[in-house]
Amino acid sequence: MRSQRKCDIAAGAFIALLGAVVIIAASQIRGDVEERLPPRTLPYVVGFTTLAGGLGLAVKSYRFHGEDPEVQWPKKDGWVRIGVNLLLLALFTALMDPLGMPITTGLYVAGAIWYMDRKRILAALLTGAGSALVVYYLFIRFLELTFPLGPLGQ
Repeated sequence: MRSQRKCDIAAGAFIALLGAVVIIAASQIRGDVEERLPPRTLPYVVGFTTLAGGLGLAVKSYRFHGEDPEVQWPKKDGWVRIGVNLLLLALFTALMDPLGMPITTGLYVAGAIWYMDRKRILAALLTGAGSALVVYYLFIRFLELTFPLGPLGQ
């Protein structure tokens, strides 16, 4: 019988493994000593955060002693939401080089929020624009990471 607890333990273990793979891959990134922030810094942060989150989920689920609820699998509309979000991620990846990271991030965030709650188009647009600004100023200007800029780089 599938239960939420067993699924959470398995998902936590998988997420922790994914974090470990990211850390191993990040350790292979070489950078110049003269750089202000080495190129492997962000992948390390993401890897360690993912590893810690996965371990936390697995341990919390393993130590859970309450009633073990059954897994509620998504109905048709849930599968459609998952499919649309995967499509949005694929578009995000495909458009990153031609449009640049800030613009693509803004479009992705706005599109995903609008799809989830179509009544809040203004909130979706403002959140997307804010996300684009954060990506541009934090990652590209402040941290000086080399993400594609698209039309902003010309």
